[in-house]
Amino acid sequence: MENHVVLDLNYIFPIIIIIFKLKLMKNYRTIIVEDERLPRLSLIKKLEMYHPNIEIVDCYDSYETALYGILRYRPDIIFLDIQLQGHTSMELLRELKESIPLPHIIFTTAYSNSEYLLQAIRFAAADYLLKPIDVTELAQALHRIQLKDQANEMPVCFPENEKQSFRTLNGILYAGKDEIAYVKANGNYSHIQLMDGEEIILERLGNIETKLGEKNFVRAGRSILINRNLIYKIERKHKVCILRTPTGKEMHIDLSAGGIDILEKSL
Repeated sequence: MENHVVLDLNYIFPIIIIIFKLKLMKNYRTIIVEDERLPRLSLIKKLEMYHPNIEIVDCYDSYETALYGILRYRPDIIFLDIQLQGHTSMELLRELKESIPLPHIIFTTAYSNSEYLLQAIRFAAADYLLKPIDVTELAQALHRIQLKDQANEMPVCFPENEKQSFRTLNGILYAGKDEIAYVKANGNYSHIQLMDGEEIILERLGNIETKLGEKNFVRAGRSILINRNLIYKIERKHKVCILRTPTGKEMHIDLSAGGIDILEKSL
């Protein structure tokens, strides 16, 4: 009687996708900061098995050795456990930020609460992976780093009505330029006000401005982008810009005197 091998397609397809993405990715140098031996060895094995383009420069299990090694080797990516013995990864990042531009950060942690997630966002984390790290999620995180680097290296031009993709806390938001009323910066992330709701976006305002373009959006100061097609009224006395959506809904935006000047000159 012949033996038949049954392939689990739910397992095979993610692996195929990973291999395909590997062929497109450039080389990166990485450092792993993890104070537990088994998670550290597991991550090393997954990187070596599925991501030969990722060079593991070194691994560290303490705040002091990690600080020294990162400053010495200047990696492209840091896999960083949020909790280190006697310290937090945030302390390490604050110390590094005083000396060098932060590389891509991928937090690895057993914690899934919002406090840790928001701390990660503040330091422009490339991703936030829960232990045990899933192979497919690891590949997706590394692929997003490459996409981010590609976006920073060259300007991207989009068709006028094409929906843009934005990373959110829960996944990806797809929205067209005519669906966005305004965008406000908040540190390393942004709030996008849609016609029917609001989303937190894990991107800086400058990156969003590049996606949306100057034709449809005006930057009325350091921290806000406004859809110029929705501007209904500018009240200089009260320093307020009023937007009106196609359904007649009005949105009031408080601006500085300089922001009001920018709006008036751009219209």
